[in-house]
Amino acid sequence: MSDTPSYQRFFAELKRRKVFKVAAVYGAVAFGVLQAADVLIPALHLPESFITAIAAIAILGFPASIAMAWVFDRTPEGLVRTAEAAEGELSAIAMQSRGQRWPVGIAAVLGTALLVSGVWWVLGRDAATGSNVGEPAAAAALGADAGAGAAPGAAPGAAGDEISIAVLPFVNMSGDPENEYFSDGLSEELINALVTVDGLKVAARTSAFAFRGQERDVREIATELGVGHVLEGSVRKSGDRVRITAQLIQAEEGFHLWSDVYDRELTDIFAVQEEIAEAIAEQLKLTVTAEGRSTMARRRTEDLEAYDMYLLGRHQWATRSETGLFRAKEYFEEVIRRDPTFAPAWSALSGVYGALPWYTRFDPAEALATGREAARRAIELDPASAEAHAVLAVIEYEYGWNWDAAEAEFEIMLELDPEYALGLNWYCQLLVAIGRVSEGVALCRRAYSLDPLFFLHSYIMGNTLAATDSLDEALAMYDRALELQPGVPEVDWEKGGFLLLAGRLDEAAGAFETWLRKEGVEGPERMGIVMAGMEDAARRTEATEVLRAFEAQNRVDSVLWAPIAAELGEIDHAMELVEAAYAAGNPYMTLMGTDPRFASIREHPRAHEIIHEMGLPVGRID
Repeated sequence: MSDTPSYQRFFAELKRRKVFKVAAVYGAVAFGVLQAADVLIPALHLPESFITAIAAIAILGFPASIAMAWVFDRTPEGLVRTAEAAEGELSAIAMQSRGQRWPVGIAAVLGTALLVSGVWWVLGRDAATGSNVGEPAAAAALGADAGAGAAPGAAPGAAGDEISIAVLPFVNMSGDPENEYFSDGLSEELINALVTVDGLKVAARTSAFAFRGQERDVREIATELGVGHVLEGSVRKSGDRVRITAQLIQAEEGFHLWSDVYDRELTDIFAVQEEIAEAIAEQLKLTVTAEGRSTMARRRTEDLEAYDMYLLGRHQWATRSETGLFRAKEYFEEVIRRDPTFAPAWSALSGVYGALPWYTRFDPAEALATGREAARRAIELDPASAEAHAVLAVIEYEYGWNWDAAEAEFEIMLELDPEYALGLNWYCQLLVAIGRVSEGVALCRRAYSLDPLFFLHSYIMGNTLAATDSLDEALAMYDRALELQPGVPEVDWEKGGFLLLAGRLDEAAGAFETWLRKEGVEGPERMGIVMAGMEDAARRTEATEVLRAFEAQNRVDSVLWAPIAAELGEIDHAMELVEAAYAAGNPYMTLMGTDPRFASIREHPRAHEIIHEMGLPVGRID
């Protein structure tokens, strides 16, 4: 009888029968097969049930291979039943040094671990991390860079039986960062296509696009956006060809409902968009109506170069930067030159004109004339475009001060698309300007709930709430806007103005200093002197000199100094700035009637005349 412990004899028997070796080899081979299947199955357009079957075979085959290794031995003559161990053979194996015994055992453990990780990769990772099937590298690049917690987060599907989806920005796999506009544009066009599906709620583009650049669980993203499904994927554009990979994920459980790969000529790009929309509608048991197909058709141009420029323009417009807006203007003008019947380009051009005087020193009169013409042309070409009616409304009220005409266009917009978040935001601003602040607050809240991760909704919500004396809530919205889009100086100006009005001068000085620094004004730290002059009459002369020195640099719109000058006691100078803005048709004049920061200016007799001439009320009417 051997003195070797029974457990050592057992492990020695496993080694003798080559069980450890089989486990190591089987695990490594199975891992390789599963990885290959993970890539090839979507590329070959095979159902995802294939990869499930392969994983099941891998799992079931493991114990079978172990059993075969125990019972049979491979010899030159083929498989034969393994003979019993010779006397002393197991003891000899057990007595081997660790260097002889352990490597094969470690290999077996590693092989088993590879098998488990391979199965988890293709089956379990979706529920754990929300990664893509077939595009692990692309999945790692999808996520958020705008911060969490913005949405009034309902769990996916929380809105009863409503079917909802978010289209995340498709990952640019082209190897050229300059091609990101194309993948973004495709994602935006898919959003537009899915909006036409009856019974489907689609998350706004700006909120969905906030989830870029961070690894986030798809269930977290869906919860923040309040949707039950997520569409994600990648785009590889090379020459005249494009490869699009798309995956539809049921967010609550994290599993894939559908995936496909499209290798097409660029000339087929519109057909691919329709195919993806149709596939998603089919998976969700919804229908793309004839009206929806007609809407998609109206958004096309036969000129692919023009379409490419249109996507570039939308990409630049979204930045709201001076450089981006002027580039967008040039792109849209070139698109229209190439295809004058492409309605979306006319609408987008009008939108750019509407934004330019707010973010640059662009002439408001030109914005009115050219923006109005572009919007009207867009409506002629596509009367059912909610965006076209909304941008015309913006032009009419911000630059034409035609309040009734603007409201009529906004009402048409609501009929066409009651969930057009940006249009609701613009309508909110009109209502606040004409004194119907409570109605404006309701629309702003609605816009924010539909698109919570777009800085503009937080920014305008802050203005609207401040007009109702809800200062703390307004400040929270300004901070949220700056978190989402830190580089926009106007938000700091708005925030500083309301802090000044509340008498929180140190905080106001900080906000104004940040504003001036972003605008490139020299000596922004001297804003503290201006604030000090408001508390200390002995320092008022110095404060006024500093304020005039800031103005003389001509780095910001001069009317923005008016509320600060008024609080410093320089009412006559503030009125000079307002008069100049009124003569120029400055869009900031729409704030004159109801914005609390202009309250002291409104006391001036000439201010009353200007407000009356603009057709605005003096203060709220609700």
